[in-house]
Amino acid sequence: MLRIVKYGVVGAVLAGTVGATAAVWPTPDKSVTVVVDGQSSKIETTASDVSGVLHGAGYDIGRHDIVAPSRSYAIHTGSTIVLRRGRLLHLAIDGVSREIWTTAPTVADALGQLGITAANFTSVSRAKRLPLKPTDITIRTPKQVTIKHDGRQQRVTTTDATAGRLLDDLGIKLGPDDRLSLPQTTALSAGAQITVTRVKRTMLSSTKPLPYPTKSVDDSSLERGKTEIATHGRNGLVRITYAVVYVDGKLAGKTKIATKTLRAAVVQIEKVGTKKPVVTSPSGSPQAIAQQLLAQRGWSSQFSCLQQMWDRESGWRTDASNPSSGAYGIPQALPGSKMASAGSDWQSSARTQITWGLDYIASRYGDPCGAWATWQANGGWY
Repeated sequence: MLRIVKYGVVGAVLAGTVGATAAVWPTPDKSVTVVVDGQSSKIETTASDVSGVLHGAGYDIGRHDIVAPSRSYAIHTGSTIVLRRGRLLHLAIDGVSREIWTTAPTVADALGQLGITAANFTSVSRAKRLPLKPTDITIRTPKQVTIKHDGRQQRVTTTDATAGRLLDDLGIKLGPDDRLSLPQTTALSAGAQITVTRVKRTMLSSTKPLPYPTKSVDDSSLERGKTEIATHGRNGLVRITYAVVYVDGKLAGKTKIATKTLRAAVVQIEKVGTKKPVVTSPSGSPQAIAQQLLAQRGWSSQFSCLQQMWDRESGWRTDASNPSSGAYGIPQALPGSKMASAGSDWQSSARTQITWGLDYIASRYGDPCGAWATWQANGGWY
């Protein structure tokens, strides 16, 4: 709390000798010095006391004025009268209103009497002389405030009234999307903490490939199970635009707002054979034997799968041998001697080799088409 200093006149008591008995005629018979609010003037008077001198000079003494000597004091030539007139101050100290009377002639003198130092903010210049009418003065005492912004923290002592004013004084500018932890109009209090959050909104674009689609078309001129590429596909290119939000430099949100095709994808067209293979093998040929054995197992419809697989494995030759792996015969048994379980003539008999091969397929894949699917998936082995 501010200590209010009782107003008064500090210094020596003004004194003077009482003059001779007042004259009975009205002509001035005394010369006195009158000091009003620090301004001195000489007055010729017929008055006998202080009150009369001041009244004659046009000064009415108010209840908040200070006069020395007292009003009834008898004066004489050479007397000095000091008058300090009271002035009403309407003070707002950190938001708290007070009314104070003072006889100080200037704002600086009045605030000095109240113990308000130059470290405090005052809305009226300290050099201003106080008028006789009431004077409004706003006073703000220094406060320590913490402000966090742009990756750093500042502790400042300020007499600014609001958060917004402090930001201005510190040169901290707010962007259109930046956020403040309290409204700019908030009155500052001791220990207040202010946080500035930087928010940046922008657009970002990136390009990415657009995978081409594949379309299959039946081709009756191509054997069943075979495929050919009629038109090679080509990836397209798209540009994607995002609305992006950064908070204090870190990505906080990303929303796709537009997609534009820069280059259309080219569809890949694949021809799929539907032509039924014609069996031209003579009776007794390995293919004919295979068809007979398939029919016995109820697999007549599986011949196409078996034919395509063993076409590639051995070309249906009983003496087909793979020098790298040692696989042998029509089904390419590994080792070839495994086929002895189907007959001792396994090295040269198509029937023995095919019988063993069908037994192997049945035990591992269920049927020839199952074996053919595995062969295709594995890139050429089953």
